Amino acid sequence: MSDEPHTQAAYEPHPWIDLRPDEVLDRVIHDLYTPVSALGGEIDRLASGAFEDDELLRLLAQIRENINLLGRLVVTLKQYVDERDRIDEGSA
Repeated sequence: MSDEPHTQAAYEPHPWIDLRPDEVLDRVIHDLYTPVSALGGEIDRLASGAFEDDELLRLLAQIRENINLLGRLVVTLKQYVDERDRIDEGSA
């Protein structure tokens, strides 16, 4: 591994920056649906005890994976809002 400091890549605009607000909302709804739906099912299984003891770790891993997906979506939304704010400030 190199001892040289990491250099940041050239700036790339957010992939959603050219989308209309309704298109961004459609994208967010689409991206939220799967992990939220999966989490609901996984929590229902935990609450009802409808799993074998040896499935518990796999079930918890699935929950963690869906929480990570939601976290990445939140970060993506935050970056989008920050970029929109920068653009709006630059045009003011």
